Amino acid sequence: MEHQWRNADWNSIRVFLAVARLRSFRKAADELGMSVNTARRTITRLEDQLTYPLLLRDADGVRLTDAGRRVVMAARDVENSVSDMWRVAEVAEREANGPIRLAITEGLGSFWLTPRIVEHMNATGAKNRIELQCAMRSVDVLRMEADISVQLEKPNRPELEVRQLGYLHLKPFASSSYLEKFGRPKNVADMVNHRVVEQQTDQLRGYELDKIFGPQIADRMVRMKTNFSSAHYWAVAKGAGIGLMPNYARAIGGDVEHVNLGFDFRVEIWLATHPEIAKSARHSEFIDFLTESFDERTYPWFGPDTMTPEEIEQQFSREDLRSYFEGFTART
Repeated sequence: MEHQWRNADWNSIRVFLAVARLRSFRKAADELGMSVNTARRTITRLEDQLTYPLLLRDADGVRLTDAGRRVVMAARDVENSVSDMWRVAEVAEREANGPIRLAITEGLGSFWLTPRIVEHMNATGAKNRIELQCAMRSVDVLRMEADISVQLEKPNRPELEVRQLGYLHLKPFASSSYLEKFGRPKNVADMVNHRVVEQQTDQLRGYELDKIFGPQIADRMVRMKTNFSSAHYWAVAKGAGIGLMPNYARAIGGDVEHVNLGFDFRVEIWLATHPEIAKSARHSEFIDFLTESFDERTYPWFGPDTMTPEEIEQQFSREDLRSYFEGFTART
């Protein structure tokens, strides 16, 4: 007997997965660039081919039937297989002369890795173009949104090649002008009378001040909220309030001072690559460079143990690191 999946084409499966994920024909049609009627006809045709309903239509949108939930699982396997086929083709095409595409969190990408990449290019005479995507979210390396990802949360896909690069230690900082105007808090309890600049992204969940001070007080304390690290740094340096920044923040050159409240916030730094990408010699070489860029033996502030900003400034006074951030801001 002919298998009922045999006549189901990939486009029908793609439409079905979009509708199931978004729970709406209209949203799925907008995402896929087709009309709502085309999306409806596609699902109806797929249901006719399978001989059972996949979706329940109601006023609130659509819901999966029990059979539809089972089909979603099978359809995702098909989707992954098709994606794998295109990924292999893309990797083969880029293997010889394509760019190296790196996705990294905006703060690490802008403030830390960009000067390292320039230094690497100048030192090695690298001919490959580097496409640096400073992303506020974790990209999907398996779907080839990037060749390599450096992110602040551990990838959970077992198919990926994953390694931990180090740790990012965040400490409270404020500008000199802010501290002169509002004073310097001595502990966390003192923060109730201060202004806070909060950074919140997909990979940094915010400070959760509401759990410490309660929702009303926390809402009053947070006077500015940002998503980009560069905007966050600029806001703190201009005196908007106290904000958490990497413990090497003073070395970047802005007028910021460490506010010692007796704690630091530590997050892990992870690198993820597609297994096919890892086979490329030039990608493998670049991954080694990235690993070295966070090596705690050279840059101990990325190690598991926190360093104070004062200890880090001693490291940046070394001849090989004195000019690391020069050119970004004026230094005195």
